[in-house]
Amino acid sequence: MKQFIKFSLAVGMTTGFAASAMAGGFQIGEMATRASGMGSAFTAVADDASAAWHNPAGVGFSQGNQIMGGGVGLIVPGAKYSPNASTTGGGSSTQAKSKTFLVPHAYYTYMNEASGLGGSIGINSPFGLETNWPATGPFASKNTYSRIQMFQVNPSLVYRISDHLAVAAGADYAYLNNVDLNSSNQMLNGNGDGWGGNASLMYKQDNLSVGLSYRSKIKVNINGTAIAQSTLRTLGGTTTGAKSKVTLPDMVNFGVAYKPQQDWLLSFDVDWVNWKTYDAINITYDLASYRTAVSTLQTLIGATATGSTNDPRNWKATTAFRFGAEWDYTDHSRTRFGYVFDPTPSSDVDFSPSTPDNDRHIVSFGYGYDINAQTTLDLFYGYVYFVKRNQTASPTTPAGSPNTVKNGDYKSQVHMLAASISYKF
Repeated sequence: MKQFIKFSLAVGMTTGFAASAMAGGFQIGEMATRASGMGSAFTAVADDASAAWHNPAGVGFSQGNQIMGGGVGLIVPGAKYSPNASTTGGGSSTQAKSKTFLVPHAYYTYMNEASGLGGSIGINSPFGLETNWPATGPFASKNTYSRIQMFQVNPSLVYRISDHLAVAAGADYAYLNNVDLNSSNQMLNGNGDGWGGNASLMYKQDNLSVGLSYRSKIKVNINGTAIAQSTLRTLGGTTTGAKSKVTLPDMVNFGVAYKPQQDWLLSFDVDWVNWKTYDAINITYDLASYRTAVSTLQTLIGATATGSTNDPRNWKATTAFRFGAEWDYTDHSRTRFGYVFDPTPSSDVDFSPSTPDNDRHIVSFGYGYDINAQTTLDLFYGYVYFVKRNQTASPTTPAGSPNTVKNGDYKSQVHMLAASISYKF
């Protein structure tokens, strides 16, 4: 198991765990190949190694050891922007840079049948973001390059109370190794880490199972630097220390799974994410080495005389609905289908092109093949359609730096491919 953890961390740090967010906000919902093929409606299924993420209590109904490794490839053509009737500031059509990301995942579970005790550990990247708008774009003074890179480690202990009920609890450790928020005026970069917890339960009776999982919020203090660009460089200093924070939201996942007949499995999830934790981006600077004129700095980046900025977000909590199905049409092969509706948490007034988000619909298809009695290959394809965002509510304040330059129409889509190998022993 130690070698497995070391290998998984190495893979995660090598690839950077960077992604454009595929679930609401900057959450990535596709954390395992088989589950993704079922729309990630997996809270009440959780019968493979990815239970370490979706519902650790599901490990209570497994046997022995299970291990899984793989990754999701995200093909992001790049969000498209075009001005509308409410755009000001000379907006023109533009497109964010296209990119392909790899989001690895690795899971291990163990269950002792005799004692009813077990455990799990997952290493993945459930949150991520990267948008790269042209440096000469219409809202370059607000946003050019934004990124959140992270990985998370989730160890849990499992106890099967009876033949029908199991519970689990554990810790969540998140490390944000690259947080960037750039504009034509400055570049910001930092990193930090934080801790949270998780708890879950699973109830199984005949062909019906019910699952419930909770993960707490994780507060991460970000320490880094700010580098002045363009006009800011004339104000004295070019580089300063900068501090901020990110609070990853707490989540509740409730699921029901049912087998109407031996070769069919149907599942349904309701996922609540408390995006209210993303209320603002507050940055504190060491002004003594960064500027000489408070009024000019206020105009360019919105800093106050006390050396801080407050960029509101005011996101709201969201509830997503996930549907999945799996058909075992032969002894060694199965196919999967899924659909997800996931509403956007972003505020109309405080919308930012750094997360050009809107309500999304996801359709998914999966395939599983048993190579032998211990080894399974899983494949997945998913398509994410973002409802066109007609942004008109950006305010005209503060004076001298109107946010209405961000008004316009935003279009996005994403293709997802994934593969993983599972092994039981």
